[in-house]
Amino acid sequence: MKTVITHNKGGKWEPLRAPSVTSKGTPIDCHIEDDCSLHLEIYSNNGRFAPVYSTDTAIGIVLATGNLGRKLSSKDDIKNLYISRDGGLTWKSSKPGSYIYEIGDHGALIVTARLDIPVTEIEFSWDEGQSWSTYKISDKPINVENIIIEPNSMS
Repeated sequence: MKTVITHNKGGKWEPLRAPSVTSKGTPIDCHIEDDCSLHLEIYSNNGRFAPVYSTDTAIGIVLATGNLGRKLSSKDDIKNLYISRDGGLTWKSSKPGSYIYEIGDHGALIVTARLDIPVTEIEFSWDEGQSWSTYKISDKPINVENIIIEPNSMS
């Protein structure tokens, strides 16, 4: 499976251009011309990955789990969290691994937690995923299955 996007109601479909750098700033050598692009987990039938996600109140922000390459991979260890701030036109590699995520405060707050391993902390961003901080939620590792933010709340 491959991920493609349209900007003209289905008239033309194109692959998703890969980010230029990893979440750690290392250059990425993945170009559409070389049959390499970004592929996103649109639907995960066994719940291993969170789906592509956006909200009406956070215009342009899209979060997704995916991988780079010729097609969507079944290998969990190459999955990353990707974020778009322009409705899916361009993407940034945000964090390595598989995450569950939620958007709050009209996009000013993004909260994530590892989906594939038990954790003692969640991570959050106040700048649309450009930087991340951690918050301890438990002394013992727990599995986070969902994050819920009150849609109309600003706190």
